Amino acid sequence: MRKNIFRLGAVAGLVVLFLYAGCKKDSGYYANENKLTEFSGNTYDFLKSQPGVYDSFLFVIDKVKLTDSLKTGSFTVFAPTNASFQEAISNMNNLRKAQGRPLLYLNTVDANELDSLAARYLIRGIVPSDSMAGQDGINLLGSRYNYVMHGRLVNTRAEGYTEGGPGTIEFSNTKGVVYTRQWISSKTIQLDIKTQNGLVNVMDRNHIFGFDEFIGRVNPTLPVPFNGDPLPIPGTISFDQFDKGGESVAYHDNDPANNGGKYRPNEGVDIQDAGNGENGYDIGWTSSGEWLSYTVNVNEAGTYKLYFRAASSKGDGDDAGSIHLELDGTTITGNIKIKGTGGDQNWRETVLTTHELPAGKHVLKVVYDLANFNIRFMRFLPDGKAYPVPGTIPVEEFNPGGEGVGYHDADASNNGGKYKTDQGVDIGQAKIGGGYEVGWTSDGEWMDYTINVLKEADYFFTARVASPNVPNGNNRFHFEIDGQDETGPMTCPNTGDWSNYVNITALRPVHLTRGEHIMRFYLENGNYNIRSYTISEVK
Repeated sequence: MRKNIFRLGAVAGLVVLFLYAGCKKDSGYYANENKLTEFSGNTYDFLKSQPGVYDSFLFVIDKVKLTDSLKTGSFTVFAPTNASFQEAISNMNNLRKAQGRPLLYLNTVDANELDSLAARYLIRGIVPSDSMAGQDGINLLGSRYNYVMHGRLVNTRAEGYTEGGPGTIEFSNTKGVVYTRQWISSKTIQLDIKTQNGLVNVMDRNHIFGFDEFIGRVNPTLPVPFNGDPLPIPGTISFDQFDKGGESVAYHDNDPANNGGKYRPNEGVDIQDAGNGENGYDIGWTSSGEWLSYTVNVNEAGTYKLYFRAASSKGDGDDAGSIHLELDGTTITGNIKIKGTGGDQNWRETVLTTHELPAGKHVLKVVYDLANFNIRFMRFLPDGKAYPVPGTIPVEEFNPGGEGVGYHDADASNNGGKYKTDQGVDIGQAKIGGGYEVGWTSDGEWMDYTINVLKEADYFFTARVASPNVPNGNNRFHFEIDGQDETGPMTCPNTGDWSNYVNITALRPVHLTRGEHIMRFYLENGNYNIRSYTISEVK
């Protein structure tokens, strides 16, 4: 039983120690009275002199190369006991079991993730508990990365008297914010153990190593799509639509705050208004080594062109950095260069690369190799092929040929002016989800698309539309296949805003034969915006 729950892999000696901690009570410093107040040696040797208590903490300290800091440096240590690690490992592996994933132990966890967590328990300088006695406590600086923790000395209850008991430190992870309601706190059970080069405070056995970040940091969970469904390829992926899961699961950002404060303020990714006439958001404050993950569904294996909308203060055409793409943990591109545009929000969309993608559901990761740019969205479009069905078709990718061939528009100008500016279709930018939308719609307009049906079957046709206007029997449209109305009239409802998109699905399915067809979106009445179309097989 002990091996299955608490084994530490091939490190035999640590196996014994960890098992001992997991199946027996830690052998010290759980009483309120201080049994030991001074140790005639360095801090590392003090921790090592308590077998069965700090073995896991010392294993991590050695693994992240903080050993010399505890032997010779001047630090105040908030020491978690084996019980803290036991709880963290157990919680993590319960999740991994439920997901059918292999279990992780301290000797197999990424040292980089342990490093950022362990450094928070080593506070720079010698900080006695009485210096934390003020009502607001004091900020404490971790040994690495300038991470701010917080300490406040409080007195416990004893013999019926409020604050009549022994002191304890409320040790808090500030999360990089000033709002205490967002902090995660734990308490100590012994204070101010003096060593030759520092102080040691012992964490309560109920404290979980890493506060609430251990699970996210060591990546035991899989990211999940932000809106519940994988993002379709071909299609547009707005960078603000990164997966749910948090730091080290859905993204990595070098600081915990959303410096732009927009859209997803509780995430660490820096999101701001795109500005400069753009309708939507961008990712800014980018740093080398950061990354974003997106759960995607590639409708058909094949070659896709990657379009990338970015901006940089670097000179026009100068190198502004580079990215690479990973699919399911495997690098699929080399370094892709991002060019300067002469301003942080002087947006430009360019084709960065052409790449083969396998069909099916995948996790796509965008990694900043060298970052000096802001990014808005990327688009994957078929390279010289029709749009696959089933799948999603971006509204702006109508057939070439111009007025009367690829589309019909009531006037010759592109009133949106954001894409295909030499065409008469009115293309603006979508606020949520990135990419483009067609607006300024009028009665009798239409757009044609060449589709490739991969399987003969019955399909539902869906349009993603928005309008703040009450239909009153108007706002109608339908889909045609090879010149025939196949869906009958469909109506865009009042969605409350031009950017509040909803999916409208035809009431009856359409039977499609395998191969290429011409799909026409026909606007019986205008006065609504269009975002995309989805054709899904009837199951």
